[in-house]
Amino acid sequence: MARATAAAAVFAGSIFGLLAIPLPASSAPTPTPTPTFTAPTARPNPASPFEGFVGGAQLGQHGVVVDHDAQPKLPPVHVESFVVADLDTGDILAAKNAHSLMKPASTLKILTAVTLLPRLDKRATYVATAADANIEGSRVGLQVGSKYTIDQLFYGLFLPSGNDAASALGNAAGGLPKTVGLMNREAERLGAFDTYVVNTSGLDEPAQWSSAYDLALFAREGLARADFRKYIRTPKLQWPGKPGQTYQIQNGNKLLSHYKGAYGVKNGFTTLARNTLVGVAERNGHRILVSVMRTPKPSWEKVAALFDWGFASVGKAEPVGRLVSADDVTRAAAAQTASRSRSPSGSRSAASTSPSGTPDVTVAAPDPTQQPSINVVAQLGRIPLWIWAALLMFVILTSLRVRSYLQTKRRKE
Repeated sequence: MARATAAAAVFAGSIFGLLAIPLPASSAPTPTPTPTFTAPTARPNPASPFEGFVGGAQLGQHGVVVDHDAQPKLPPVHVESFVVADLDTGDILAAKNAHSLMKPASTLKILTAVTLLPRLDKRATYVATAADANIEGSRVGLQVGSKYTIDQLFYGLFLPSGNDAASALGNAAGGLPKTVGLMNREAERLGAFDTYVVNTSGLDEPAQWSSAYDLALFAREGLARADFRKYIRTPKLQWPGKPGQTYQIQNGNKLLSHYKGAYGVKNGFTTLARNTLVGVAERNGHRILVSVMRTPKPSWEKVAALFDWGFASVGKAEPVGRLVSADDVTRAAAAQTASRSRSPSGSRSAASTSPSGTPDVTVAAPDPTQQPSINVVAQLGRIPLWIWAALLMFVILTSLRVRSYLQTKRRKE
């Protein structure tokens, strides 16, 4: 009985470790487990005027979605989330966890630029503050009290991914709270309902989220502007340093020098986001847009592999979804308003038509700030059956052991 109980205790120790339940301290040191990542379950945002997932129901599926009958086959890439789209048609050729909420890192700067380029005069000047210059992370090197043009700040935003430049642009637009509000409204206007913005730089914040789908929407909007294209494709630039001095800043997007035909868009990295990258390339009159989130270095190699597949699959692979436009959002919002006005309860109808023309299913959505709690239940569901059986055995054997002890105690009395 003692050996059986001891064996069951070993099983139970494994179970408690998986569930992060502390066991009594022992003399033997316990190694710290390496943290793992599981892509959060995608759920539509209730603020979205679309029924179901934006861009099509297949984009809400977990894992890879692609036309499996088309040739060539999609190559395996070590990426937690991605979207491969035909930039000219908006068709999404393949995706993985397209609407899963993840940390965007500096790819959020795409939305910063898309929001502020139409609002700021690039000839205007801005005087850098200590808060700008001392921000954490990557910096272009703003000097406190020095004057910069808005045009220079956009170069500083894109080439070295300057968080100081992102801070300065936010302040130039009226301050961080106002700029963040503008960015969130711009995201909604474009149909990016997975995104919630807290800062202009993409630095990790508990409530700040985006998705591979939304990043693709931001990039497409920016690529329609000549000034945006100018910034993202510039490989290097002389930057003003201390009085009378300059130094060279370089574009951190490796695609520009490693993939023929690539001309953007933006790379990023933070501790929680890991590596993120949005890329665009042109070949034989076709333009392919790829966004990847949470991937190991070098991220450009994954995007390059998806570029190659995308160019080979244009016109062959059946689309699995599409990138919606701002006009699609406007029409969906108008249809939703009309539907609510006709409904006695004012609620959304049970089903409506998505931008792709197919009925979608309405699914309840969590608050983006509560996304991390999703993995707790998922963790329980992934525990193998043999561990549950071991736990049951432990409970039974422990009960028998307690019963035997009580019976022995009564006989002695």
